[in-house]
Amino acid sequence: MGKKLLLVNPGNEDKLNAASVGLFFTFPPPGLAYLAALTPSDWDIRIIDENVEPMTFEDADLVGLTAMTSNAHRAYQISGQYRQRGIKTVMGGIHASFLPDEAIRFVDSVVLGEAESVWKGLLRDFENNRLQSFYRGERVSLENLPRPRNDLYSHRYRIPASVQTSRGCPMDCEFCSVTAFNGRTYRQRPVGEVLDEIEGLERRELFFSDDNILSYGKKAEERAIQLFRGMVDRGLNKHWVSQVGIDFGNNPEVLRWAKKSGCLGVFIGFESSSEESLQHMQKARNLRFGVSRFKETVKRIHSYGIGVHGAFICGSDGDKKDVFQRTTQFILDAQIDSATITILTPLPGTRLYDKMKSEGRLLRTNYPQDWNCYDTTQAVFMPKHMTPDELEEGVYQIYQDLTSRATSLRRAWNSFIQTKNPAVAVIAYSLNRGLNSFVARKYEWVMKERSSGVEHRQVLHPAEDIEKCLVK
Repeated sequence: MGKKLLLVNPGNEDKLNAASVGLFFTFPPPGLAYLAALTPSDWDIRIIDENVEPMTFEDADLVGLTAMTSNAHRAYQISGQYRQRGIKTVMGGIHASFLPDEAIRFVDSVVLGEAESVWKGLLRDFENNRLQSFYRGERVSLENLPRPRNDLYSHRYRIPASVQTSRGCPMDCEFCSVTAFNGRTYRQRPVGEVLDEIEGLERRELFFSDDNILSYGKKAEERAIQLFRGMVDRGLNKHWVSQVGIDFGNNPEVLRWAKKSGCLGVFIGFESSSEESLQHMQKARNLRFGVSRFKETVKRIHSYGIGVHGAFICGSDGDKKDVFQRTTQFILDAQIDSATITILTPLPGTRLYDKMKSEGRLLRTNYPQDWNCYDTTQAVFMPKHMTPDELEEGVYQIYQDLTSRATSLRRAWNSFIQTKNPAVAVIAYSLNRGLNSFVARKYEWVMKERSSGVEHRQVLHPAEDIEKCLVK
């Protein structure tokens, strides 16, 4: 009998996720599928994503876990359950890469960085009882990557496949760990290999999981057109969504071929409609593009029948108490189809985390348990111009104002008018109502935890000096 490998993407400890509230936007993470593809054929492999299916113990020879910061504590819990039974565990991903000395307390081996370059060697070491405590992965070339084992994922995703065409981001925003993990160089897969992978997918819906499928500059635009046009020329007949930068709408040819290749919508990190806030976040690209052009960009993308999901962050040092009303009004005025509003979160590996730590402004430091609060829905630091409670309640109010049933219906109708695409209207309504349900349940869960005494946050009044927020 072959050896069994269990690859796990943990959920969050509150059990709330996109799938639990029926959100349209759920897709398989690509990382574990690539590791499965690199695993020798004599291994029996199972992938479990706790975000769409329950985690129950099943026997294995080796358990591999990946985690971001918000689900790191849950990963440690799962690892502990297996280690108690004498089963070795290995952990990788962004959180373990930036805090390996923490992670190794809870697992047998830690992979730092991109795991593809060390995975086969790690498995050989395991088979020879020489598993090392740490493996340092290199940033791999994206040419000739193996075909990811998407067939091993659950069928419960609303978008059943994710395809990665690039890694890395040159923007280096203060709050983002992508650059530190994947590098500032924009590494691209050959377009032909990407098209071959897409052609092998059975379902029509897919998510391009790049941090920005377009990147920046003339050559990047030409590559995007080549990819989209290739999908049309091969008759792939797909529906897709992806993350893009603010200047996605600059080139009419990019928009034309994106639409023809099946683009239903794009996710754009506006982050803020305030230049002061963007400066504090060091969102240089958006500043150069110009806040005054945001609405024009949305309108142009809409004119090609493509929806726009906006991402906004509240709580930067440039945000005052009027940020909530301003953000709500901007989303409505810009006619953005749906939006995610998150709380600025200092994640390990970012300059923001180092800054907040050095200034004594971190309020959740009972690690590793408190990492589950670093999920962008809770205030884990002392804001400059409001209390943490005011920040959380303000974001909650934005969702209440934007995603009620009546407002969601009006916005969906407007999406149809703007894009002439009924699918965009349906997706917008589904996202808005799903977000309403998710945020309401999340807020209730946080309030319940606090009322039961599970509260480690130190809360001060804005009038008090910021220096008084020092972590004891």
